[in-house]
Amino acid sequence: MKIFRNLLLILATIFIFELSFTNEAKAAACSTSSGVLSEAEIKSGCEYTPDLYEIVIYKMYLCTSSPTLPTVTTTVDLTNCSQVFNNASGATASVAQNAEVDLTGTYTRPPSGTYTHGYAIMNNSFGITASFQIDGSMDGLSSGSGVFCGTVAGSGSHTKGSGSHTNNSVCSSSAVTAGKFTETLTHFGGSGDSWTRIATATNINGTSAEIKGILVDTNGHLAANEGEVDKLEGMVTFADSIVITDATTSLTMSFNLGEGMSLNSGGGDAIHIGSGPFQAIFVAN
Repeated sequence: MKIFRNLLLILATIFIFELSFTNEAKAAACSTSSGVLSEAEIKSGCEYTPDLYEIVIYKMYLCTSSPTLPTVTTTVDLTNCSQVFNNASGATASVAQNAEVDLTGTYTRPPSGTYTHGYAIMNNSFGITASFQIDGSMDGLSSGSGVFCGTVAGSGSHTKGSGSHTNNSVCSSSAVTAGKFTETLTHFGGSGDSWTRIATATNINGTSAEIKGILVDTNGHLAANEGEVDKLEGMVTFADSIVITDATTSLTMSFNLGEGMSLNSGGGDAIHIGSGPFQAIFVAN
C-alpha cells in the first residue's frame, strides 16, 4: 500500500494567523476588481491570497477526537492521534495556491478509521511572499509609494512590545518584485493587546473548519511568558472528517490560501502585511 506522502501539511495547511491593528479575530476577505485591491478595504483591514507561504514542520498527526491541549506543566495529549510525518530537524514547505508540496521526512500510514482533527508541531517563524495592485496609492513601510505593493526580503519579530513590523512592504508606481519576509511570532494580537499565547479562528475560508494556535516552550509546554516561546503547535477541526479504510491507498489534497495574508494600514497610508489562516482539504482515495 502506498505511503501517504500527500499528508504533507495537515496543519501548516491550516494555520497561521496574526492579529495586527485589530481586536477582531478575523478580518473580511479583500475584494478585487479585475485583480485590483481596494485601498479603502486595506485601510480597514482585510485578508488576501499570498503568492507563497513558507513554514517549517517537525511533526504531524491525524486524530480521531480532539487532542487535549498543552498546559504550562504538560505537553499535548495525543493519545487518540496517529503520527503521520516526522522530521526532527524540520522540513521546509513552500505553499502556493493550488500547487503540490512535498516534505522531506518519514511518512507513516495511519490506521483505518475516521479522523476529525489534525495536530502539527511547527517552527514559529514563517515566510511570506506577495505582490499586488491597489486602486489608490499607498506607502511602503520600507520604501516607495504607488499602486503596486509587495513584501520585501527581510525579517522581523511580531511581539507584544513591537506590534507590527516597520520594514516588510514596498510600493512603487510600477510592478514590484516581491521578496520573502520572514516573521517570528511570539504573540497573537497587536501591541496594545495583552500577551496572547493561544488563539482561535473559526469558519476558515467559509467552511466549518476551526484552528487553534498554541505557543509552547522548549519542553512542549504552554509558554508561561513570551520569552519562553520556542515553537508553534496547531490543532485543526476538519470541516469534513477524513475516513481511512483498508482499501485507501492515497490522500489527495488541495490548498486554500484564500486568507493566508492580512493587509492593513492602521488607518494611515502605509501598508502592513502579515500572515493569515490557510487550509488544506483532504480526500481519501
